[in-house]
Amino acid sequence: METVGAAGLGCVFASVDAFAGSKEPKFPQVPKRKLGKTDIEVPCLSLGIYNAVESQTVLQKAIEFGVNYWDTAETYAGGNSALGIGKFLQKNPELREKLFIATKACGTKGSYDERKPAADRETCLQASLKRLNTEYIDLYYGFHGLSDPVHLTDELKQWVKNAKERKLIRFFGFSTHTNMAQCLTAAAKLDWIDAIMTVYNFRSMQDSKMQAAIEACHKAGIGLIAMKTQAYGQKIETEEDKKLVGHFLQRGFSEGQVKIKVVLEDKRFSSACVGMENVALLSSNVAAVLDRTKLT
Repeated sequence: METVGAAGLGCVFASVDAFAGSKEPKFPQVPKRKLGKTDIEVPCLSLGIYNAVESQTVLQKAIEFGVNYWDTAETYAGGNSALGIGKFLQKNPELREKLFIATKACGTKGSYDERKPAADRETCLQASLKRLNTEYIDLYYGFHGLSDPVHLTDELKQWVKNAKERKLIRFFGFSTHTNMAQCLTAAAKLDWIDAIMTVYNFRSMQDSKMQAAIEACHKAGIGLIAMKTQAYGQKIETEEDKKLVGHFLQRGFSEGQVKIKVVLEDKRFSSACVGMENVALLSSNVAAVLDRTKLT
């Protein structure tokens, strides 16, 4: 588990007393960025929550820090991720309009069969609405891991239009874990993809094809969300990586905080989605994005 850096919680909570008793938020707020060509601003740090049934305190603390973009999927923790958010909203219905909830169409094993017709995606959507205890989803990822852009069909485009007209979803996109550059490049040529969640970290950002695809999406006004920012299993070995990470490590950040800050240096990304299952980790990551240390 990552630890809080020296530049961490002290910086975060230093100004709390100044807010007490005023109309300002009690805690410092995570900075927001515009989500592509939409008129929505989202926090640059978004909450990936696995077992939300057991993490209700994390949800509450996330709101206090302005981390109101919550990412889930039907099959996370056997459904307990979405059910936990639904439980929270049942107790706090007045907070729904303050949240930006994203979820994904999922199959029984956690991924969505790209070949399935729109009717099956409708079933997934209705199941998500029920689990989340909400009448609408802010960002619906119609694919939980698109690997071939051939599945971005006119039939799907029509389903998306219909779902928006019924006010079941506000924005539509997909997540991608493999063949990412090709999927992003294809999406940049479409006018109905609002946002994409893609793997992006200190290692993948060095891929020239990926960079070109990201730039194409950025110019097209597609909101970009970074996931897998920690690049688990990939060691920091090259001199370039060591120099980049060392810039922050020398200032007291943990390696986990460093990886988030490096990703968010890329202003083309609206948010970095990070799994945070406890308040300590949430606070540590909030501290990282609130700190203004920049790369030279």
